[in-house]
Amino acid sequence: MNAKMNEALAFLSEKYSVPHGEIVMDGGRYKVIAADGTATALLPWRVERRFFELKNLILNKTLERVSTLRFASITAGGSLKEQLARELDLAAWMLNEKIISLYAVCAKDVAANVIVKFGNDVSASIECSTKLPADGRPIDRHEIIAGRGIASDQAVDTQIPQYSIYAFTDKGEERYTDVDSELFGFSNDEIWIIRAAFAVLSNPGLSAEWNSAEKTMNELAAAVFESDRSGSVIKF
Repeated sequence: MNAKMNEALAFLSEKYSVPHGEIVMDGGRYKVIAADGTATALLPWRVERRFFELKNLILNKTLERVSTLRFASITAGGSLKEQLARELDLAAWMLNEKIISLYAVCAKDVAANVIVKFGNDVSASIECSTKLPADGRPIDRHEIIAGRGIASDQAVDTQIPQYSIYAFTDKGEERYTDVDSELFGFSNDEIWIIRAAFAVLSNPGLSAEWNSAEKTMNELAAAVFESDRSGSVIKF
């Protein structure tokens, strides 16, 4: 799949006259290598449309007096630490604020509930789990609660993500949601990896920012387990 993603990345680079690069897997996380050899950690959630739109609601003051973020992410297996790192970075990026403390309770390495405090006094509740059935589709929800307005990346009263098309056939049920008109045939996760790589190649200034963010989110994820072990609030 790396080869196919790199073919798509090359297509975008040619189409928009952007320097070429290569997507690689390094230490369990995708990175893009630019032509000059610079390696940048990819943070695909930062280019995902639904998250970008939620961030804009905060930046543009459409939501007034934001007080709480409520994030949940449940998958069938995978790394709980990686999942926590993603959600913690997503929350800090969305608010454009640093996390100053967190308190967590974990069920070994399969589930965690984290309470986070930001520098602007906003709080966040982050729930992560890897205990869906083996064939379960990922479930997540990201909600912003403000003094004036509430926003979510899921429809009102929706408990699980909805799809644009449902096909019921003699081979079972298939679900489809196309999110990118230039990258048909890729899964949503693959699309955002390609788009993240393209974003870095288009704007090399993101490299230092994203590499720094990767270091921070790994430290925050490690602090979740430290808080659970010690039973105390971890301050930064």
